[in-house]
Amino acid sequence: MKKTKMSNNQMTKNKGITLIALVITIIVLLILAGVTIATLTGENGILTRASEASEQTEIAEEEEAIRLAYSGVLADNNGSGVSASELQDELRNNGYNATVTDNGDGTFTVKFESGREYTINADGSISSEPDTGGETGETPGNPDDDGYFTEDSTINGETASKDNPTIPEGFRPVDTETSEWGDGTTAPRAEDINNGLVIEDKNLNQFVWVPVTYSDFKRYEGYYDGSLQSVLSYCGEADSSGNNTNTQVTESATTQTEARNMYASVQRNGGFYVGRYEAGTTSERTADSEITNDVVIKQGAYVYNYVGWSNSNGMTNDVGGAVELARNFDAKNNYKSVTSTLIYGVQWDAIMQWIDPAYKTGSCSPDSFVVDSTGKGNYNEDENTNSWKGNLTTTGTSEAYAVNNVYDLAGNVYEWTMESHSTYNRVIRGGHYGSNGSSSPASNRGNIYPSGSIGHIGFRVTLFLNS
Repeated sequence: MKKTKMSNNQMTKNKGITLIALVITIIVLLILAGVTIATLTGENGILTRASEASEQTEIAEEEEAIRLAYSGVLADNNGSGVSASELQDELRNNGYNATVTDNGDGTFTVKFESGREYTINADGSISSEPDTGGETGETPGNPDDDGYFTEDSTINGETASKDNPTIPEGFRPVDTETSEWGDGTTAPRAEDINNGLVIEDKNLNQFVWVPVTYSDFKRYEGYYDGSLQSVLSYCGEADSSGNNTNTQVTESATTQTEARNMYASVQRNGGFYVGRYEAGTTSERTADSEITNDVVIKQGAYVYNYVGWSNSNGMTNDVGGAVELARNFDAKNNYKSVTSTLIYGVQWDAIMQWIDPAYKTGSCSPDSFVVDSTGKGNYNEDENTNSWKGNLTTTGTSEAYAVNNVYDLAGNVYEWTMESHSTYNRVIRGGHYGSNGSSSPASNRGNIYPSGSIGHIGFRVTLFLNS
């Protein structure tokens, strides 16, 4: 059979056609791929629309959760109104980890874990589209190289509340074995808040966040010798109006302004900071010590004792003693956004309630820390086998004396407060190294004349946020 030989021109022509076909095929495939990608991910693509639909579903669920929670609280209150804390508790009981803030103008802001925020009117209606926030690329608080915040901020940069406390400018968050701030992307865990979140200033003074439900921010009877005391009717204190609830006592203008600002701050921010340790100093004090030492809030310091509430028996003379030292603490440490005060009775009771929620109803169990502080403070007790038994010791000596990261609320020294007793005395709280934990537990109230400068009485500093 005769074979036909293909010419070189024919072979070249066939190869050219094959390459052209391959190129065209690739181009077509690329066009199809582009169309497919655009269909999936474009502005009106399938994936985009699916994402938008999912978000709208989540928004609808969150709005419905708000309505149901609001209606539930309103029904429980027989139509008498809804508070931010009640709405927040109801949402959480319904499975939503939301934070509710009272805006002070009759509206609430509800923020969900999704980051979306809703403004709620007094009638429960939702008056604005959710604010989904947005990434700024900045670390909350803009911390310096040592971790100190250069501006007020929560740890995650989101709305502040009792469950998401603001870290003030000039402070840094401090993790402990029992309480950690987290990785900075979310609010602290409830467990960590309950165990006491710690902050520290540049001079290494430490404070602990005390979360407050504002409707419960009141003074309550303490315990003595295992039973509720009956002394509140004799006691008074400057309240949210600035006036002492005991009409026998007229507070100074400074105290009245301070009290109004403190209450407003606690309502706005959901809490306050308390000194982790009793007020201390670097030099041991004696009965002859003048009031000249600088105050520190540090572990292992000498207790700042032998100091009166003021330097006079006069109830309105709030200078020269623990009150003045506590008020000067912020300026001494160059604080920009917090005000320091001597602890108020209402703050002391907020701490007791934080430790044991049954405190506000007077129904604490006999073994509660606020009822019997035996073993939880430096007392003169047989159970206390430490070498300092019956003697004053330095601040924060024993880990056993820390509750929610706050040391020596029980024992070591009584602590002055802003609370008054009758016409002439000021209230001291807790117990001291010569007493015992059952008769003088942490919640105990005593009283003494304002100029009483005694070795077993000291004081504690608190901070409230200015904005």
